[in-house]
Amino acid sequence: MLFLLSATTTSAKVVTYMKEYNYQAGEADSKLSARTIALEQVKRLLLEELGTYIVSETTVKNFELTKDQISSFTTGIVMTVIIEEKWDGKIYFLKAKIAADTDELVRLIDQLRRDHEQSMNWEEMRKKTEEALKEIERLKKEIEKGKEDKVSQEKYDRAVNELNAVDWFKKGLLTYRTKYKQDAMKAFDKAIEIDPHYARAYAGRGSIYNDWEKYPQALKESEQAVKIDPNLAWGFNMRGWAHIGLLNYQKAIEDLNKAMELAPKYAWPYCNRSWAYFMLKNYRQALEDADKAIELNPKLPAAHVRRGMALSSTNNLQDAIKSFDKAVQLDPTFSWAFLHRGRAFLKLGKTEEAVENFKRAANLGNKGAENYLKRKGIP
Repeated sequence: MLFLLSATTTSAKVVTYMKEYNYQAGEADSKLSARTIALEQVKRLLLEELGTYIVSETTVKNFELTKDQISSFTTGIVMTVIIEEKWDGKIYFLKAKIAADTDELVRLIDQLRRDHEQSMNWEEMRKKTEEALKEIERLKKEIEKGKEDKVSQEKYDRAVNELNAVDWFKKGLLTYRTKYKQDAMKAFDKAIEIDPHYARAYAGRGSIYNDWEKYPQALKESEQAVKIDPNLAWGFNMRGWAHIGLLNYQKAIEDLNKAMELAPKYAWPYCNRSWAYFMLKNYRQALEDADKAIELNPKLPAAHVRRGMALSSTNNLQDAIKSFDKAVQLDPTFSWAFLHRGRAFLKLGKTEEAVENFKRAANLGNKGAENYLKRKGIP
């Protein structure tokens, strides 16, 4: 193995790392397996350097994270760019780089550490990757010692496939975070094609279908996720949200309860159950769940919107508006925060403020706001 590191500061906040990696292929390797292993190794080297740098940041120290956790989170934030690659039948050469705005990276690490299920996603992937690499190394040595047989080759291929599937799942999560959902779906599809028993990839597809409001498909994907892994809280949360979309609120509550049982620090099931109780007109429970979600993740905009909705429905309008204000502060692109803030202003008789909020929601693509403005003939 050979590698080269260069680190430069391109501005006061941006750091760039570059590495070269040569993977010596073994008897069991194909071009594809050699590339898969080389790519994972060069990523690990790059992220180790970035992680070491980030650990030194005072703000990150305050998060009380382990180095492994920081490594998991940076994997989920920073995209590796391949600069050059070559294969001569024996050695796979890769040159790659990563670049990160350190302030933005710290902000996103803080965001990820508060999202329990996504934290679990990246931690589980880190462990799966390490286990696959260890198994690959063990089998490679075994095969090279002359112990090659059909079973060993099949195990080697499975370990490489697992590594490849995890890499596609990582791409899906990375792309999903940047909101390129079609590309994220393709990555999850690829992960499942390689490993048809990859529960989290099904949950990822369910999450995207929920975002697209294709709830029957979301239900199907999330059901497959929890069938494969009955302990996957993310899968139950996605199935719960699909049931909400299909107006099956009691079934949704059952699934969200299960997600909470499996992951008590996971904010989203509380946030989503708040919506289910809101739709059942149980505003007291909706408010309690929203408050719990905020307690678990104070920077979750949807939780503040859910809180505002419950407060507005009990005519605590000033407090509701404060909750919507917080959601907008956390995410200025969250159209539902503007929509519901507009509705609260309408209840207060503040038509001008309401219309301004509906316009902002409509500009962000919110159909409810667009319909209101059309009904009122407001351009």
